[in-house]
Amino acid sequence: MAAPDVFFLTIKGKGGHGSTPHETIDSIAIGAQVVTNLQYIVSRNTDLLDHLVLSIGKFVGGEAANVIANSVEISGTVRSFDLKFRESMPILMERVIKGITEAHGASYEFNFLTGYRPVINDNEVTKLIEETVREVYGEHSVDHPKPTMGAEDFSAFQQKAPSNYFLIGARNKEKGITYPHHHPRFTFDEDAMEYGVNIFIHAVREILG
Repeated sequence: MAAPDVFFLTIKGKGGHGSTPHETIDSIAIGAQVVTNLQYIVSRNTDLLDHLVLSIGKFVGGEAANVIANSVEISGTVRSFDLKFRESMPILMERVIKGITEAHGASYEFNFLTGYRPVINDNEVTKLIEETVREVYGEHSVDHPKPTMGAEDFSAFQQKAPSNYFLIGARNKEKGITYPHHHPRFTFDEDAMEYGVNIFIHAVREILG
């Protein structure tokens, strides 16, 4: 799972009436250019074989249809696995932001907040968990999904001890439990919790010999 970082950007222009845009510094138009050009970091500054996501989740500006906004607020998330590239993201982003805002006579405030590290499972612990699952539930019970750009603070534990983060299938079509995470009707089959408990019990027994 990826490292989750968030950023907050305020672009300050000069508000005015929509009939006289030449007398303003249009923060919304400038913000739109920033949003578009930030994606060039993903498509042109990053190896396409690496995993990187930059998503804008909030763009707020203006209060009336005929008034050009004085400022806009933009925020979003950056998801990555490579720690070196992660460190360079604020620099690359601010280069884009600075260039566009200065070109149009605007100013900005930019804050980049680093979240947890990516979740990277320990090979030996992962092997133990896989063997445990196969022993308890059979060969068909182990799946190896692709890396996900979702995030999890479990990585804080991984910095302290070798560990494994695994997922348990909790979908149940018969019960109508089919909605994905973050869906307003999401829920999970609580009967699946038994599987997780059994895996932990058998894994601990294996570790203790």
